Amino acid sequence: MAKILIIDDTPEYIEMLSSILSEYEIYAAKEGKKGLALAEMVMPDLILLDINMPLMTGYEVCRRLKAMDKVHAIPVIFLTANEGSNYEEIGFNLGAVDFISKPFHAGLLKSRVKTHVSLYQLQCNLQSQVESQTEEIRKLNFEMTYLAASIAELKSKETGEHLRRVAEFCYLFCKFLGKDETECEKIKMAAVLHDIGKVGISDEILNKPSALDAQEWKIMKTHSLLGYEMLVDSEFELMQLAAVIALEHHERWDGEGYPYGKEGETISLIGRICAVADVFDSLLDKRAYKEPWEEKAVRDYFIMMRGSQFDPQITDILLENFDMFIYTWKALKRPRSKR
Repeated sequence: MAKILIIDDTPEYIEMLSSILSEYEIYAAKEGKKGLALAEMVMPDLILLDINMPLMTGYEVCRRLKAMDKVHAIPVIFLTANEGSNYEEIGFNLGAVDFISKPFHAGLLKSRVKTHVSLYQLQCNLQSQVESQTEEIRKLNFEMTYLAASIAELKSKETGEHLRRVAEFCYLFCKFLGKDETECEKIKMAAVLHDIGKVGISDEILNKPSALDAQEWKIMKTHSLLGYEMLVDSEFELMQLAAVIALEHHERWDGEGYPYGKEGETISLIGRICAVADVFDSLLDKRAYKEPWEEKAVRDYFIMMRGSQFDPQITDILLENFDMFIYTWKALKRPRSKR
């Protein structure tokens, strides 16, 4: 049953409206302040609002309703005994959808109320469907992105786990930088693919249990460009963002990185964020060619490389919140299954 809120200082009008609109669930308030509170509590499908009320006029009540996030979309019909057209102009400018004159014509009142209740419910249903479909698309994006990352996991189990942890760290950095949730989630998804180019590197190099020689290291460094080329032609913004991250996450603040030797802020912010997240995880993790570093050694490394290998601002975020990043790393670290 649809809900209607009546805000009117005249009890007789409230009683009359309740009788005429008996097919609806009726709520009523005799003054504006209580009406505003009731609107948030009840979340009606329509508000019938008297213009001429003491303490707070209907105009002011409407203005406040439209400024309230929770109820601003609920349609408001003004009830008025006023004559002329000026009051209508004021009301429509405040966001009202209709006017009903006093004394009421029962048939006209019921017809207009039914129309606006139906329109509002249709709008709510459509909005709900859009939100549901949007959430499904978001989930699909996550699934497709992690599916792509799992390709790397087939080549190297440590790489697959590493991709996911780095994505979470990038999300944390974005939060500390004050980015909104949508942008943080987008960068998190894109960062999952930062090492996707490693699918083009041979297993012998990826899983070599000792340091790479000069030729092998030259081949390994091509994974940045390989990842970029795999992603950059996509029509989707997320994939283009991932392409930038794949290309730049081994660039250095001092210009000594690869593949292009970019420096400072010529490297994108997301590239600089991922550079810190990537090395942080790599140092803590056990790899085929090295044992994991102690936490203190990792912290000391970032202190030493601040402003040379890494963006000073991003490094400071890591150092100032080091315990949180360590806790997150431990929480995300999955036990490796034996192969």
